[in-house]
Amino acid sequence: MALWRSPVRPRYGPQKDNRLIVLFLLKRIMQPTRIALESPDRLAVTWVDGHNGIVELRMLRDQCPCAACQGETVLLRTYAPTPQPELPGKYTLKSASPVGSYALQVVWGDGHATGLYTWELLRSLCSCPECRKGSK
Repeated sequence: MALWRSPVRPRYGPQKDNRLIVLFLLKRIMQPTRIALESPDRLAVTWVDGHNGIVELRMLRDQCPCAACQGETVLLRTYAPTPQPELPGKYTLKSASPVGSYALQVVWGDGHATGLYTWELLRSLCSCPECRKGSK
């Protein structure tokens, strides 16, 4: 007599447990192993899967995921991106540090520091020749 019986699973198709494993593995692939300032206007990012990416700082700042840059300003009752003023140091990277195991927090020369760039977003902003060729 069995004290425990495994739950019945469908024979075909992805299993719930398999989907979790796949998501876990994708998250692991989407992690950088090295992020360095390659020049005053670009980051070099090396990923777990061996990809050597390039992220332009201008694009990184323009794609800031914070609520203010994405237009979620409740005080103005708008939900569309508002034009950001061109402040001195807007595209100057002051520092960058990982947040947990999922994102990068960037501090810009104009003091802006509220955007958390997830690894997925950072990878999508890659402008290396290989990624540019793939997006065409």
